[in-house]
Amino acid sequence: MKLTLRNLISIELLSAVIVLVALSRPWVVATYEETGFPTVNLSLSANQLNSTLNGLAIAAAASALGVVATRGIFRRLVGAVILAIGVGIVFATANLINNLDVFVGSQFEQAIGREVTGWVADTSSYAWLVIPAGISIALCGLAIALKSFETGMSKRYERNPASESQLTPWQALDQGIDPTIENSSR
Repeated sequence: MKLTLRNLISIELLSAVIVLVALSRPWVVATYEETGFPTVNLSLSANQLNSTLNGLAIAAAASALGVVATRGIFRRLVGAVILAIGVGIVFATANLINNLDVFVGSQFEQAIGREVTGWVADTSSYAWLVIPAGISIALCGLAIALKSFETGMSKRYERNPASESQLTPWQALDQGIDPTIENSSR
């Protein structure tokens, strides 16, 4: 695949969508049982455990518009921001995985009203989708920040600096000239 701006933006958007979808799925299903107390079951998505990832994924999707809307040094700055967002997604996911007990424990504390221990949890593998997608977003940002993409409008959209007499009626209208009036100027 050729490294074009269109391909980088497409990969970035696809990765951001993968992250957003994976964050909304259950990452942990936890159960707490205590005698004389009803069983508490929690099905927790990454959004419920740590909302930072959701904000980063939305920022990654929105930054694609920034790439399209800018040129030159500003596009490179947007690329650096995308790189930072991708790295942030990877680190926030790694933090969530490493501190999963703390996050799940705080959810049980909110659900039960006190700190509890001894709960059992089953985890899903959605985190292993988010990490490669975050790396992909970071690499797209790095490529946008480092590579110069000469994008311009197609020649058919550029105006020819022709005199009014050489313009067709449609060209005259395009330039803001009324073709029904002789020698009209702006």
